[in-house]
Amino acid sequence: MSSKSNQQPKQPQQLQHPQHPQQPQQPQHLSRRGFLAQAAAVAGAATAAALLPQQPALAVEEGFAGDWAADGSGTVELPDSRQTNATGNDGTYRELNGEVFPADDATPILPRPVPEKWDATCDIIVVGAGGGGLNAAARAAELGAEVICVEAMAMHGGNAQSAGMCGILGGLSMQESKRFAMPSYPFDPKALTAWAMDEYHYAADPNLIYLIAEQGGPSLDWMASCGVEWRLGEVPVYVAPKNSTLDHHVLKMKDATDAMHDYGVSKGVDFRFRCPAEALVQDGSGRIVGLVVREDYQNEIYIQARQAVILTAGGFCNNKALLQRYIPTAAMGCASSYLLGGEMGECFRMGLGVGADVSGFNSSASFDGGVDWEAEGGTWAHFLYDGMTQLSRQPWLTIDRCGNRLRFMDSRVAEDGANAIYALGDLATIQMATPGHRSYIIFDADYEQHLAGFAQEHCRKLLTPDLEQIDKVPEHYRDWHHGVQDALDADVLKRRDTLEELERDLGFEPGILVAAVEHWNENCAKGEDDFYYPLPPEWLHAIQKPPFYGCRIGGNLYGTKAGLLINTQMQVVGTNGKVIPGLYAGWHTAGGACGENSYIGDPILGSLMGDVGLAFCGGYLCGGFAVQNEKVD
Repeated sequence: MSSKSNQQPKQPQQLQHPQHPQQPQQPQHLSRRGFLAQAAAVAGAATAAALLPQQPALAVEEGFAGDWAADGSGTVELPDSRQTNATGNDGTYRELNGEVFPADDATPILPRPVPEKWDATCDIIVVGAGGGGLNAAARAAELGAEVICVEAMAMHGGNAQSAGMCGILGGLSMQESKRFAMPSYPFDPKALTAWAMDEYHYAADPNLIYLIAEQGGPSLDWMASCGVEWRLGEVPVYVAPKNSTLDHHVLKMKDATDAMHDYGVSKGVDFRFRCPAEALVQDGSGRIVGLVVREDYQNEIYIQARQAVILTAGGFCNNKALLQRYIPTAAMGCASSYLLGGEMGECFRMGLGVGADVSGFNSSASFDGGVDWEAEGGTWAHFLYDGMTQLSRQPWLTIDRCGNRLRFMDSRVAEDGANAIYALGDLATIQMATPGHRSYIIFDADYEQHLAGFAQEHCRKLLTPDLEQIDKVPEHYRDWHHGVQDALDADVLKRRDTLEELERDLGFEPGILVAAVEHWNENCAKGEDDFYYPLPPEWLHAIQKPPFYGCRIGGNLYGTKAGLLINTQMQVVGTNGKVIPGLYAGWHTAGGACGENSYIGDPILGSLMGDVGLAFCGGYLCGGFAVQNEKVD
């Protein structure tokens, strides 16, 4: 496991509110541990249990966002993140482990020949136990197949366990009561396909888009019959375009994956965790007949698939070599990835190894506010709700390296909830499309006083104690201040005493940042923004109180859309235009759901169903088609 997981537990520490009115500013030269040692006493013996209060009360003045201390002291006791599930060896939200998930390799993984003896055998092997894999395994087993599902992590759920939304634009039975469908009610998959193709500039495959439009609703209805409790008008199913909100948006998909795992078990699925796939097995005729896995990360075994192998272990968001080759826009423009559950591209590479074609070249989907941790020696992948990410997504003064203002896309829900969701991806496009592929946010010491007034929705909301299912957030991040403090410690979020120092250390030429702030302050003093896309007056806050803060941002990659070419039976297609027998792939291992050269700005965050909904739908289809097409006499 990761080196952090093997370290000795630390004592729980107290973190003071970084901007509490009665607390001194942290000296810039102190590390986080040094600051904590000076700012708070060590609180008790080492423990992995959360020390957060059950019913916290706000301990800050009205208008501040999200303090946790129940006693009003402004301090919070919490264990070091190494003790919590943020890096736990049970596989929950753990950090990327290069030994288990080799990354940054774009070479095809060649297939193995048929062994003299199989170590295990079944009808269908499913690779990956995330949202797509759980559905594929359960659906195939429900239809009578003997299924083995292998998963590299130590638990089910994959990236779907940290998702918060499934955007379904029509066809779900629950939506009838709201009389909701896109582009208009009543729902018509042909009309939805025509609308989506126009959004994709006709670069996508209309047959695949129609398949998603037609089967998206039924796939979620089927999940409901398996025990998933969809909630009308809330996440995970987006249904209402008027005055809707995605409040309590974090991690409800974890409930859906739990239910589908339990349903798969009830149907006899053999789940094998800590069991990463290594290579496909291909016979002399070219048919895929099995899989090589490394059981418990150690023992290599061969599993026979009498009918099919289904690849559903996601895309390659965390494999920079694959990104650079197949999605260069994301490789340049995205500053981070929030998909911690693998996404190393092993399924994609295995498909390449047996001659699969690629669909959706240079297509991806991102949120705004990707914090550039790598620029300061940090890691590429971070949990989405780490506090710093949410802070970076607020309407601060945002400029490019020339000092030009950049537009902000508002996510507050007004008349049209769908537009508020679009803002998350559209702003990423803006932030990525600047010279140098990075944007810059600037604010001053009073930043926390402005957050409540910004009132941003969806995953821009800062984590607060009343958030539903807050227990599923890594304990270190449950108070958003902790993620911000991590960024300060790493000098990712730069805090400087003067604007000139901040300008220098962010890499601006002398005078550019200072001039941009001066112009911004003039607008704030007038109470009227003169930019082409003006911010509302209540968001105009002068940058004048030191210390000053700045950060480089880009896109926050959450989905690769380039993947293996498939047909409308979810069968993988080779470069010769023919089906590779016995091989299926669900989105996002498969591409084609967005077409070529499509990034950000896609209907409902990258696909017709949002990313996790697309995985659910693809897995459901893979399981059904694999049983239907590959029956063994």
